[in-house]
Amino acid sequence: MRWIFFSLLIANFIAGVWGMLLPNGGVAGAASHAEAEFELKGVPPLLLLTEVDIEQRTAPAERLISEIPVLPSSEGERRSEEKEKKLCEILGPFDGEPSAQEMVERLRALDVHSEVRTLQLPAGPGYWVYLEPEPNRKAALRKLAELQSRGVDSYVIPKGEIENGISLGMFSKKSLADSRMAEAERMGLSPRMQTIERTYREVWVMLNHQEDEKMSEISWSRVLEDKKMLQRRENFCLDVAS
Repeated sequence: MRWIFFSLLIANFIAGVWGMLLPNGGVAGAASHAEAEFELKGVPPLLLLTEVDIEQRTAPAERLISEIPVLPSSEGERRSEEKEKKLCEILGPFDGEPSAQEMVERLRALDVHSEVRTLQLPAGPGYWVYLEPEPNRKAALRKLAELQSRGVDSYVIPKGEIENGISLGMFSKKSLADSRMAEAERMGLSPRMQTIERTYREVWVMLNHQEDEKMSEISWSRVLEDKKMLQRRENFCLDVAS
């Protein structure tokens, strides 16, 4: 039993001396040497999650977010945002272009620049009652003569999708158009109805952009002294030079 005790004692002494002689702190140095061998072979060392710094763990996600490209808006959207809608003062409606042109001259005398504008405004739906087109113009005139001899107020449609058709009237209310349809059917005719969007024209004077700033209320009262029925409004500028 004594020789076993002395053998262990000698082995521990040799191990202690050997550990002191190894470079880089013994076992730790051996581990570093093994790690270096793995790195030389292209195999990165394994790290525990607790050994990784918080900044290192969050850096890849932040880098990924920063690398996402910001898509620019379309050219049309960019221009639409940059372009501001301009407002112009308009004056009217006039009973015709001559009177509107006279107002332009009045304003020009005050160094206020303006133009005559003809506006197409919506008038609501219209209801057109008509007969189907005839094969040609001659047949349409013959049909018209027949209808007028029977006292039917009508005319030949000269052009468009229903050219050479016979118009029986345009009505602003559907109830009136329905009555006209029923009357034509009682006469043995086969009328049709078409709904169309109607417009009407108005003549206005539009001041160039920001030209209204030259006018005071006193100036307006003098300009409109004999034209009390005219209205002053603001509208989007319609390609009027500014």
